Parts: sequence; structure tokens; C-alpha cells
Amino acid sequence: MTDLIDSQLTGRPGTPQLDCVVCGHVPAAEVSFYRHLGLVLYVRFNRIQGPFCRDCGLAKMRDATAETIISGLWSPVSVVLAPLAIVRNLLGRRTVLALDKPVPRPGQPESNLAPLLPTRPVFRRFKAWFAPAVLAAVIAVLTLVDLPSAEKLDVVGGCVKFDNILHVDTADFVRCDEKHDAVITSIENSWQDCADGYVEKLYRYYCLAPAEGAPALVNVP
Repeated sequence: MTDLIDSQLTGRPGTPQLDCVVCGHVPAAEVSFYRHLGLVLYVRFNRIQGPFCRDCGLAKMRDATAETIISGLWSPVSVVLAPLAIVRNLLGRRTVLALDKPVPRPGQPESNLAPLLPTRPVFRRFKAWFAPAVLAAVIAVLTLVDLPSAEKLDVVGGCVKFDNILHVDTADFVRCDEKHDAVITSIENSWQDCADGYVEKLYRYYCLAPAEGAPALVNVP
């Protein structure tokens, strides 16, 4: 309980200061940064725990955030985890930037370790822009490309092709620029509403008219 209170009161007069876990300088803040890796089915969420001084904390925050942007956008769950890591890192950044310049603890031998040098800001790194750009390009291509599988075929004006597999008649909805046997004229709730042939799919009746040059229609329940 005493440790918790001391860590919460760090920086107030009369309370002990925390040492940076990287360089041993003071003042330091109890703060953590997060790095997310999301590669399709492989997901990892790492915590980089302090305390950190101002310089070491800023360097750790920038590295963790850049790595999250570069390698943490390639999994479905990354839609949630990557922004969560970035937001928590930004909150930690605000904490360490509020600290004074790091100095060795008074009254103790000076450490051979120096605070980390500030690394390049996240959005001045080529890789930090490259990964989101690639992801945006992939999404744009998938959105703009006319995929046949995405075309709705079971609509009025759509086309149907009949097959006979193992003496069982089957019907498939196909594109009208492909070989077909009939055209959908209407979609009804009962076969009795169809004047010619029909195809039944999931209790919907697709009334048909024969395509030009096609044989007689076959009802496929």
C-alpha cells in the first residue's frame, strides 16, 4: 500500500522520486507503453513497463508506436488493438513530457548510463507511412474492382443455367454474358404465379422465360 501511495505522489515535495529503469536518472514517472503486433492470425500485445524519465520515455513511446503502425495493422482484431495501443502511448507521452530534464540522483554515484537520445518522431519515419499506405491501397482495390462474385445474380433480368448431374436437374444463377438457358422475369411467393418454368430457392420462386435458342424450360424445385 505504501509503494502505491509513493508512486502516486511522485514529484510532490517530501516524497521519494522514482529512478528511470533505463538510465537510473530522476525524475521518472510510473508509466507504460504498448506495442501491438497483428499478422493475420498471429496477434501479440506487449507492455513496456517503466518508470521512465522524460528522454527515455519519449524514445520508448516513439519506438513502440512506430512498430505498432508498421506491423500491427494486418489482423482483424487489430482494428481495436492497434488504436488502443496508440492512444495509451499518447497518454503516456503526455506524462513523461511533463517531467523535468533527467539528472543523476543527488548523493549517489553518477551512473555510466545516459538517458536515451530522442529517436525520430513517428511520422518522420518512412515505414510508419508505408504500412498504412499499403493497407489503404489494398482496401481501395478491393472496393473498386468489379468482382464477379460480388455481383447479385438472383434478380429480375438475371440469367439461369440448367444442368443435369446424376440424373438430377439443377439450376444456377449465372451472368447473362455467359451461356444460359433462361431469364428471370419475376420473383414470386408461389409457383402458381409463374406462367412458364420456374426455379425455387429458399421458398422463393423465380419465374423464367426461355433464352433465345434454348430448349424447353425445366422446373427445378
